[in-house]
Amino acid sequence: MNQEKKKYETEWSFSFGNLGESISQTLAALGIGEDAEVKSSHFEELIETATEAKVVLEPTVGQARVSALLAAADNLFEADVTYIGEIRFEVREEDNRKSVILRQHVKSDVLKPIRDALGSFARRDELKWDMRLTPRIPLDVQINSGVTVNDFDLSALQLTALRINGGTGKTDLKLPQLATHYPVTLNSGTGELNVDVPAGSSIDLTANNGTGQTHIDFGAGSAVNARITGGIGQCVVTVPADAPVRLKATTGLGKVHVPQNFIRVKVDEFVATVGTWETPNYATAERRIDIKYDGGIGSFTIQLA
Repeated sequence: MNQEKKKYETEWSFSFGNLGESISQTLAALGIGEDAEVKSSHFEELIETATEAKVVLEPTVGQARVSALLAAADNLFEADVTYIGEIRFEVREEDNRKSVILRQHVKSDVLKPIRDALGSFARRDELKWDMRLTPRIPLDVQINSGVTVNDFDLSALQLTALRINGGTGKTDLKLPQLATHYPVTLNSGTGELNVDVPAGSSIDLTANNGTGQTHIDFGAGSAVNARITGGIGQCVVTVPADAPVRLKATTGLGKVHVPQNFIRVKVDEFVATVGTWETPNYATAERRIDIKYDGGIGSFTIQLA
């Protein structure tokens, strides 16, 4: 890990902790939230006759983990959640398609959700969302995270589509290696995003960066169409040394950095940077990495693995 990354993680951890302490002190002064009951619940749903499923997960506060069930398991979905407030678990079925939704329930009392949310944040280390999905059938997955530290290991799943809407916190995401092409949409919030695209992947990737650092690691033999929108913070893409890559970039205040073997096809750096770079083997390759970058304030870097 380089010094810049260490510095970023230290600063992020420091500010996150201070914010939690500040909210905790405010709640204590107001006499609300701190005494909220911490609950634990288990949720599950069988596959039964389903041949595909839509899964929507909305972890609000704490640590959030998504992983695969064992291949022999009969359940489509399992979750163990430690939380404050109330959780809503919904299952719908139409033909051979099931829809599963796990989310925080907001009552009609306007003040209670606010008290619960602030109380949850102050006690976020106690709260956990451990969610597990079947690898046996194709899944369309959407994850809307809140103030959470996320470990999303989807490497064993059969994804048909993935959408992640980030809140505040660090997210580590591992994608599956699939023969079929599928879309991935990542909308970052505030925090750090690390994405592992395994060797041989075939995806359409849309990444809209928020505030913080984004790192995307492409494996060998990946076929990727990527559109990346820069926010505030650095975006780093790692590619194999022999990967065929083309970058089309338009920056705001940030700079573009590419490896020395990239050919400058057309580059204008008068005020902003507008240009195209590609590797010598790009034109003749069958499986390629195409990146379109629309920059914000931070820099964009392609580096070799």
